[in-house]
Amino acid sequence: MKTILRMDAGEALEQARALWESMLDAISYPNDDQTISLIANFQAPAIRDQLMADIPGIDGPMDRVLLAQTHGTPQWSRVEWAQQLLLHAHTHSSTKHSAPILTAIAFINWWEGRGSKAHQFLELALDADPAYHLARLSDQMIGSGMVAGWNMDKDRAFRPWGLEAS
Repeated sequence: MKTILRMDAGEALEQARALWESMLDAISYPNDDQTISLIANFQAPAIRDQLMADIPGIDGPMDRVLLAQTHGTPQWSRVEWAQQLLLHAHTHSSTKHSAPILTAIAFINWWEGRGSKAHQFLELALDADPAYHLARLSDQMIGSGMVAGWNMDKDRAFRPWGLEAS
């Protein structure tokens, strides 16, 4: 984290995005060093937000992607893999560094129409860091009944595979 903070902000973001993109394109879990770098990148709010916005593979303004308010269709298999990578990172993170990872997982669940599961991940994030503002604001947003925009269109909404689809 100290290395990221000492870097030029643009360079730090570029390196974080390159690492995250390589992980999202991979077919296996990252090594420990890559996982630790990912956890560190998620600690910087500006980097965290962009990495979260990169998950669906949609080119658009970051805020609109995060709120699922784009015209593009998410690459759902990429979103599912991102969730697996974040869960993997969570198992390697300390409690004090887990809130951003858990919040990102909550967003994925919300995008997929699983508000209750998203709420559970946000509660875990707030248990880890009660002052984590993104988790608190996101929990209020989801608790108010806001539905991810992609779920308002059956052609763009998440469709589960396997046993969950039954």
